Amino acid sequence: MDGVVNYKSDRKPHPGRATLYSALLPGLGQIYNGEYFKVPIYWGCLMGATHFLINNNTNYKRFKRIHNEATMDPNYTGTISGETAKWYRDEYRRYRDYSIVATALVYVLQVIDANVFAYMHDFEVSDDISMKIEPAVLAPDNTYAFHHGTGAPNTGFGFRVGIRF
Repeated sequence: MDGVVNYKSDRKPHPGRATLYSALLPGLGQIYNGEYFKVPIYWGCLMGATHFLINNNTNYKRFKRIHNEATMDPNYTGTISGETAKWYRDEYRRYRDYSIVATALVYVLQVIDANVFAYMHDFEVSDDISMKIEPAVLAPDNTYAFHHGTGAPNTGFGFRVGIRF
C-alpha cells in the first residue's frame, strides 16, 4: 500500500495546455497540474467577486431608476431626493466597476498561476540552503574609488554574506 500512496507520476504538465484548460474553465488548469487545493480558493474568490458585481449592479440600476423618476416625473413623491439618488447611483456604479476589475483580475490570476506552476513543475528546492558569513576586503574598482585626496586610494573592510541556492 505504501507504493500506491507514494507513487509520483513521471508526467510533466504542458504549460500551454494548463493555460488553455484554465482559460476555458477556472481551476481546470490547477487540476491538470495536480494542485487541487487551489481550486476552492479561486472559485471562492470568483464567486465572491461575482456576488459583489451582481449586488452592486442591482443597486446601481435601482438608484438610476429612482434618480430618473425624481428628476423627470413632476408627480414624484418618493422618500429619496434626486440628489441623494444621484450620489448613490454614482457610488454603486463605481463599486460595480471595481467588482468587474476584481473578477477579471482573479480570472487572469488563476490562468497565470496555472501557466507558471506548469513551467515550475520540476523546480526542486533543496533542504541545503545555507548562509556563510566571512570577512572580505573590498578593493577599489578604479583609481578614483575610495580616493580622499591623500594620493593613494583606500581599501574598505567589511563582511560578505553569501547565500547558496
